Amino acid sequence: MGALRRNLRIIGQMLKTSVEAQAQYRVDFISQLVLALFWAVWHVAPLWIVFELRDSIAGWTKPEAMLVMSAFLVLKAMLEGLITPNLLQLVEGIRTGTFDFVLLKPADAQLLVSFGKVLPAKLVDLLTGIGLAAWSIRALDPAPTLTQVLVGALMLLAGAVAIYALWLAVICTAFWWVKVDNITFLFTSVFDAARWPIAVFRGWVRIVLTYVVPVALMTSYPALAIMGKLSFEAGVSAWGLALGLLLAARWVWSRALASYSSASS
Repeated sequence: MGALRRNLRIIGQMLKTSVEAQAQYRVDFISQLVLALFWAVWHVAPLWIVFELRDSIAGWTKPEAMLVMSAFLVLKAMLEGLITPNLLQLVEGIRTGTFDFVLLKPADAQLLVSFGKVLPAKLVDLLTGIGLAAWSIRALDPAPTLTQVLVGALMLLAGAVAIYALWLAVICTAFWWVKVDNITFLFTSVFDAARWPIAVFRGWVRIVLTYVVPVALMTSYPALAIMGKLSFEAGVSAWGLALGLLLAARWVWSRALASYSSASS
């Protein structure tokens, strides 16, 4: 517990410093918030318009599909506001040699490279996602129970763990191939499919988005849990997959560090 409290203090201090540094540039900070609001509306609008034309898509009603969209926005806020800025900064550190300074600090290197920077403007996506989830839950018939909502939040956490693990594993390839821009672009493009319920996809695409890049786990499973349509076995399997990905990512990280040659060597 002592190590956990120490790590949480380190994370809190790093995030606080990052927010304070960006808040100093107020005009830029406000413009980022406005732009973030525009993109949040841009993501929701297509799905909302589709349901103005029809009552359901692949068996999903408007409130049900909006639950998926809300999970997408929450995870997008985490991905673009925390995970991506930090891990792309890691790539730059490997390229320029500044990653050496991270290794000299008396804390776990993975912790330092994962939480050193945050983009506060992405709170817009987070708050939009939470607001959309609240609207969807109120619009569902029958209304979900508190237990269902809590299970949905737990499944969303599993999705967050999975997306962090996958992104970390992808970025670790920079230790061997410094230019990983194409891989990161591919990953973000695949994640973009998470805004739609998994039932929309068919054939091999659905298989890939369920078992290879678990988009279904990230956004559709939380919605299904809130709707009371996710089985206990599916929920346990999803968490098993998320934790397995996290352990695999940690192993890849350890292997990458072992092969790293510092700028001074």
